[in-house]
Amino acid sequence: MKCNTKTMVTTALALALVIALGYWALPQFRGALAPFILVACMLVCPLSMLLMMRATKSSIDKQDVQRRRDGAEIVT
Repeated sequence: MKCNTKTMVTTALALALVIALGYWALPQFRGALAPFILVACMLVCPLSMLLMMRATKSSIDKQDVQRRRDGAEIVT
């Protein structure tokens, strides 16, 4: 399975924004944020994969609901 680049970049930018705001707004916790920054960098790909799978599942669920409304038989 391959990471979706758009999802991974969006997730990385969101994490970077949260970390930068925390680093700027909470100077007394900068030492505690340093390990979190490293962990967040390592979790970008797995987190984006989870978000991508969740988005894919929700679109499949919407298609199933639409088929049920139309009366079409669902083949799994």
